[in-house]
Amino acid sequence: MRALCIFTLVFCLATSGCAGLDITGRNTEELQRSKASIAQLNEQVAAVNKELTLLKSEVQKMKEAEAAAKESSAAAEIGASKEKEAALSETGKKEQVKEVDISKRDEMKKSAGEKQAVEGKETSLKNLKVKVLSGNGKLPTARQMSKRLIGMGYRVADIGTATRADYTANTIYFAPDYKTEAQRLAARLGGKTIAKPLTWSSVFHIIVVAVP
Repeated sequence: MRALCIFTLVFCLATSGCAGLDITGRNTEELQRSKASIAQLNEQVAAVNKELTLLKSEVQKMKEAEAAAKESSAAAEIGASKEKEAALSETGKKEQVKEVDISKRDEMKKSAGEKQAVEGKETSLKNLKVKVLSGNGKLPTARQMSKRLIGMGYRVADIGTATRADYTANTIYFAPDYKTEAQRLAARLGGKTIAKPLTWSSVFHIIVVAVP
């Protein structure tokens, strides 16, 4: 009877030990799976954070570009306003560009060189006070026209840039009593050259606004 009790006790201990090992094995597998899931979640969180960082960078770049565009636009408007004010202060009014009728231009070409009198008096080319201005805002344009006029026999006293930079044709402004000489020069320059009276006070007899 004593031997039977001892055998029963040993059997119970052995059975409980196997069950404990089985439970421990299952817990280890679940722990490993949990660790793998956590690692995956961490990777996903890192990827989302990276995308958020890129999005923030793009938004910042867009804001900077928009601010730069607004600043550039404001500067352009201020520059245009100052240029307009300078033009109005010098001329007293806006200048209008008009093209000479083709028939009148042909007539001026035919009459070029026939008379040397300017509104009832003789005026030599060397005695004319001529100023050349650039009509596109670029000084080399004025220099090129100055060389051309000197080659024709005129004496260019000064060069510079006009208050406007949107001229579309060579424009000759003439002082009172110099209309004929201005028309003669317009005919010699050809193209769409325009001759107009000066609307402001000037020490020059003729002012040529040149375009390329």
